Amino acid sequence: MGLVMCQTVVVQAQGLGVASLGATGGLTIPSAYVLESGDMALNVGNYQAPKLGTFSRRQNYSLGFGLLPRVEVFGRFVEYQNPRTTLPGATDVSGPRDISANVKWQLPLDMPGLPKLAVGATDMSGGAVYFSSKYAVASDEYGPLRWSLGYARGKPALGSVNGARVLDGAFGGAEFKLGSTRATVLAETDGTQRHAGLRYYSEVLPWLGDGQVVGTLQRSFGATDRVGRAADATSFNVSLVLPLGTKDAARKARADAAQKPLPPLARGQSGGMAATAEDRMDTLARTLRASGLDRVRVGTLGNEWVVEYENYRYLHNEADALGVVLGLAAEYAPAGIARVNALTLKAGQVVFETSVEVAAFRSFLRDGDAGRVKDTMGFSRLAGYDAAAVQWASGEAGAAQHRSLLRVELKPLLNYTLGTEYGAFDYSLAANVRGTASLWRGAEVYTDVVQRLNNSDNMEPGRLFESSLHRNGLKTLALQQSFWFGPRLFISAGVGKYNYSSHGAEGESILFLPWNEDTMHLKGSYQRHQSDAPPNHEEAYAASYRWKFDPQTWVEGGYHQYTDRSTGPALALTRWFGDVAVQAFVRKGGHNTYVGMELSLPLTPREGMGAGPVQLTGTPRFAQSIRTLRIGGGNTANWVQPNAVRPVALNYQPEVELLNSGRITPEYMRAQVPRLRESFYLHARGLMAE
Repeated sequence: MGLVMCQTVVVQAQGLGVASLGATGGLTIPSAYVLESGDMALNVGNYQAPKLGTFSRRQNYSLGFGLLPRVEVFGRFVEYQNPRTTLPGATDVSGPRDISANVKWQLPLDMPGLPKLAVGATDMSGGAVYFSSKYAVASDEYGPLRWSLGYARGKPALGSVNGARVLDGAFGGAEFKLGSTRATVLAETDGTQRHAGLRYYSEVLPWLGDGQVVGTLQRSFGATDRVGRAADATSFNVSLVLPLGTKDAARKARADAAQKPLPPLARGQSGGMAATAEDRMDTLARTLRASGLDRVRVGTLGNEWVVEYENYRYLHNEADALGVVLGLAAEYAPAGIARVNALTLKAGQVVFETSVEVAAFRSFLRDGDAGRVKDTMGFSRLAGYDAAAVQWASGEAGAAQHRSLLRVELKPLLNYTLGTEYGAFDYSLAANVRGTASLWRGAEVYTDVVQRLNNSDNMEPGRLFESSLHRNGLKTLALQQSFWFGPRLFISAGVGKYNYSSHGAEGESILFLPWNEDTMHLKGSYQRHQSDAPPNHEEAYAASYRWKFDPQTWVEGGYHQYTDRSTGPALALTRWFGDVAVQAFVRKGGHNTYVGMELSLPLTPREGMGAGPVQLTGTPRFAQSIRTLRIGGGNTANWVQPNAVRPVALNYQPEVELLNSGRITPEYMRAQVPRLRESFYLHARGLMAE
């Protein structure tokens, strides 16, 4: 038997499963493994601890993130009910309906022969606590066998002396890989009952963002309900583990797979092509316009090329447009041109400049070695020279034609409540259509029109959550002016009609500090309502400091006056994984303290519609958060207060619209060099004439 085990494939890990309690692990118990930093796990199942009662509807949902190295956080929603008909606006609960937060930390002890060790907590806060527990666990794997052993101290559900304890006492389990298949068998005990199951790990699925699907079927043994009756049951669990970012090695492999071979360097450097320098500038300008970029202009400054462009096509990240520009410019540059300077415009004004050595970038496109490119790359937030000194090309190449007269952006709007006594999920879903037109340098006029799509009964007029129902009609009509006040201070301000019937002003200023890549932010909004009923105006502001520990990790702390006129501090941790941001926050306003998490991501194709008279796009940044009111002090219950402790929400967000969602620092752009090459081969190489 031992020989058979040794001959079995020794690599156990086809991935990580998600336990029903909302943590990586076995069937119901946690393990000492954690999600990789940047991984997201979505999980749905129907397991229910029998000590909580007997219910016909059993639903488990969880969402987890590898937020930091060795740290995973999960949010979990359970719905255990015996459905019944209720009157509108009446409570409909007949069992646990709970939102909980879980966290696990893997200890940084990587020593030969020592198992992985982790500590964690489940259901850490909230008004109704059903699953609270703290635990320590050890895990390891030998050949096809993975095991976990731990101890937990659970609290009784709802604080009752006789309440069920879901994870309490010694627990342990094992998972065994079945030969060369992608299936495993599991057996475990959670301290109160035993479980056995079968789990299957799919291959990594490129069409699903390199995600992996994990399916589990399990059966309990020796389970009893609250009065001691047998309660063995069969349940299922399905998880999707998805990497939010793309590793540099994967970008290089993707570019290598997509590339059409480029001419040898000797050919490009010898000037063997008969085209003149002016011809090449014309060709570059035409190709950049064909790639969907706008306001394209090409010129020379000594032995350097200068390329201006405006990007509203590649909205996931400005690095995609920059890869197109630098790649095409380096390939078309004639002999004698040493560097390319790419000036990124937004609303007709420069927001940052990137330069690179031509020879280094040409080599990089062919061999993928990013080292020399990073060494020769230059960056500034404003052009380091006078545009009047540039010898702009004649004809179309130097005309900087503005082809996009109107940009139309579509994005969803979602207001919701989750896990209340009146409904598992109440919502109002609407579509926001924004039309934007550029006027003069840095100036834009925009409108927002909202059309409600659907909503739950509890959000109808006169019902419990009517204040969260989206309204139809013209929501915003405003003029926005943005400009640089020197190379480090960016200011954007707007005036107009906001929130359907209010008139006012809003704005944000961002100071880029000279000694590091941190920033200071000041934002505010003032709106006067048409109604004479007090309060007839709304004021909200925030002042904050953003610490950038690295290009992917920000901590921002500040002081707010919230939209409900309460005041207090706020602290947020933001982690970027590619173009997805995950933020954990705590906000205090008056006697209310909210903690929560926000997920922010682009809802638009990576390569959208090119510049034209009317350009249709999705939103480059859609953010949705979930939060909970901390119990304690003057708060005895987790009341739903949709408008309480809400920070100032600008209708026009300068960082998103103009500054690549805040990701324009030199360190960040250098980190994106592998993406520049990938973007060139995916979006630009096919446009080049052979």
